[in-house]
Amino acid sequence: MSLTFLIDDPEAVLSSWPREPRRYHRDPLLFERYLTLAEVDRLIDTNCLATRNVSLLKNSKILERHLYADEDLPRPGALREHLNAGGTISLRSLERLVPALADLHHVLRQETGYGVHVNAYLTPPGAQGLKYHYDPYVTLILQLSGPKAWPVHDPFVVNPVREYGSYHTDGFTPEQLRFLANTPPKETYTLAPGDVFWLPRGYVHSPYTVGDAPSLHLTVAFKERTYHWVAERIATEVLAQALTDPAMREEVPPSTITEYPAGAVHLMRNYLLGALLQLNEDEMCAQLAAEAQRPV
Repeated sequence: MSLTFLIDDPEAVLSSWPREPRRYHRDPLLFERYLTLAEVDRLIDTNCLATRNVSLLKNSKILERHLYADEDLPRPGALREHLNAGGTISLRSLERLVPALADLHHVLRQETGYGVHVNAYLTPPGAQGLKYHYDPYVTLILQLSGPKAWPVHDPFVVNPVREYGSYHTDGFTPEQLRFLANTPPKETYTLAPGDVFWLPRGYVHSPYTVGDAPSLHLTVAFKERTYHWVAERIATEVLAQALTDPAMREEVPPSTITEYPAGAVHLMRNYLLGALLQLNEDEMCAQLAAEAQRPV
């Protein structure tokens, strides 16, 4: 199944990536091919999940594995105890475990040229795994079971990526924390089974369960290719070609480095500008297209 199966306007989305949250709806029964609450309960209670595919969350913290696991497997009953205590269980990299999700993962990568990963989150009633945070990639939320509320604030950082402006490395500033503590969310989306929620990167969110039922959802994350990614690949190719030039492998005299680096900078700037102008665009386009289909 492709994006057509998940959202209403796939052609428009593929030509202009949405920058604001959107909600779609599908028949909840259609998502049973991917994962059900009963299947997750069986995986938990039969101790079939390896630690590499499990992450335990509570109060916005990821539990250290030694607290619930011995080597490659969680200790018997540890996952259920965590749920009963109000914790969230995240099932990681499900595209490597569930055949239907492997198929979805493959098609979405082919359609978008982006890296994709698929996780699931099971949260008990009246609980919350992660408080306010944001991601450096767009996420598509497929609500499988139970309701879940998603309070959302506008981004603090425009177009965050893993290497720049990422919450996971930078966190929030004191000013941002004060804003979140004293400002109601711009909107709260309460998802029911069958809802599909498009959440662009950077939007601050703090999901929690509502009602008396546990919540199970899939997160399909698209690791977007950016113009910086294109520029990085072009620069890498230019430098790889430059390495074949004997003149580029010459040593820079120590006095040039210590006394007159401007000469070397000027020379190399002109060299790189010339190399960029001579770059074979057709070959570079083919290289980018091929790399875009590789997993991230």
